[in-house]
Amino acid sequence: MNNVFFKKKFDKKRILHSIFELFVVLLGTFIVSLGTGIFLTPFSIVSGGVSGLAILLSNAGLLSVDIWSYIICWFLFFAGLLILGLKFSLGTLASTIFYPIFVTLILRTGMIDGILNLMAPNATFEYINGVIQYVGPGLDSGSYLLFGIFGGAFVGIGCGITFIGGGSTGGFDILSFIINKFFGTNVSINSFFLDAAVVIAGIIVDIVSNDSTKFIGALVGIISALVCSVAIEFVYNGFNVAYICDVITSKPDEVTKYVNEKLDRTTTIINVVGGYSKENKKLVRIVCLRREYLKIKDEMAGIDSSAFMTFSLSKKVAGEGFSKNEKSSNTAARETINLIKKNKQNRDKKKKEENNGK
Repeated sequence: MNNVFFKKKFDKKRILHSIFELFVVLLGTFIVSLGTGIFLTPFSIVSGGVSGLAILLSNAGLLSVDIWSYIICWFLFFAGLLILGLKFSLGTLASTIFYPIFVTLILRTGMIDGILNLMAPNATFEYINGVIQYVGPGLDSGSYLLFGIFGGAFVGIGCGITFIGGGSTGGFDILSFIINKFFGTNVSINSFFLDAAVVIAGIIVDIVSNDSTKFIGALVGIISALVCSVAIEFVYNGFNVAYICDVITSKPDEVTKYVNEKLDRTTTIINVVGGYSKENKKLVRIVCLRREYLKIKDEMAGIDSSAFMTFSLSKKVAGEGFSKNEKSSNTAARETINLIKKNKQNRDKKKKEENNGK
């Protein structure tokens, strides 16, 4: 292999960055496991995803929740490996390995016994098939709702942190991408319907079984899933959201002066033509942070009340005044795979040239 490649791609800075990303992914995975193991699983709150499906299957009396988590996570991982390829699967590998391990430690080692007793002092918990579970009275609907909200928040925060680290929680994300590959449907829509299917299945099963306790858990799971979505959006995009403001105005110089002097930002001026009036006009584009959005909106009313303005959200802005503009980093494993592919292509090309020469 090319030594220059390894010197360039596997230097100290890149290795430390990869280690940091792995740490962030594992931190996010652990937080997801806490939400699942402390707030959702012991109370059979079905909020979708791997945890919800594992709870449903364990309620059938076959295997425990954590064992089902192992089976589902690794089944989906290998399905993704076969259908989506190695590069995609590498991004889910860390969570696939450690999520069920964390869940097992939380549910089987007694590390949360004290927490559960504090949260529900009048409730009865037992270890069923080695996994702690709520089995008795002592919980009202308000307590269930509280646990569902906190469980969804923990899972959402953990997922958001995992995404920031460049990884994926795997699980149903893999299934969503597989459906997208075969049917072309939107990944987020796939994810929504998959989670909804698990929650609805939980409600139906609990209605049939006439288990009021688990039925409440299934209903609370809907709220938990919504809280999870909000938490993911807040953690992953909340600190990075910027606004793109397009202002079609007859006073572009005044708008630019305000943005430059008051906001310490710059503008881009674009020549545009009115579709109806056919008049030549100026469009002033401004990129600003969330806190500057209302300032611009209010100031434009004073500078040019007849200006036409549109505001749109941007999930990522890189450059001066915002985050550093960097190339997306690849892990050492991905770089190695790319190198192997490149070397194989070179060998095939050389072999083809030799055959043509003969």
